[in-house]
Amino acid sequence: SSGINAEYGQFNLFGRSPLVTHYLNTRNLGKDLLAPKLVSRTQIEKIGPQEPTYRQIIKQAKKVYDNLEEQHERAMKLSDAEARRIHKRYKEEILELSVIQRELFKRKNEVRVLSEKLIDYQNSDLYNQPGTFANIFEPYAELFKEQIEEAKKDLID
Repeated sequence: SSGINAEYGQFNLFGRSPLVTHYLNTRNLGKDLLAPKLVSRTQIEKIGPQEPTYRQIIKQAKKVYDNLEEQHERAMKLSDAEARRIHKRYKEEILELSVIQRELFKRKNEVRVLSEKLIDYQNSDLYNQPGTFANIFEPYAELFKEQIEEAKKDLID
């Protein structure tokens, strides 16, 4: 299964190299010189396809890690930019509402009308549905547009 072709065979140990002599001595086989000693050996004929080395695996893993790190960095930058945009819009909406509140308190009749609208809104099916509360203030945002723009300029300065 490893892709290696091997040939098994026997050879006579009397053609002694230093390695063979050492092998015989460590196993106490070199004493009887008359009887031939046959030893089995395995010879690799052909090595199969090369598997990736550890170095190649590590290099590939590092590439994947670097790519993931880069994607994470990009996502964090987008996330930060989105958070800044949301925070800026939140500040603008708070500013708009404070200007509308200030201007409405200057006009007592408008406060009465808005109060009635809010009571009607609370008793309606639209209550607690996202985005419907802002619709009540939309006409006032248009009515007090100049004052809101003036307040935004003051905020920037």
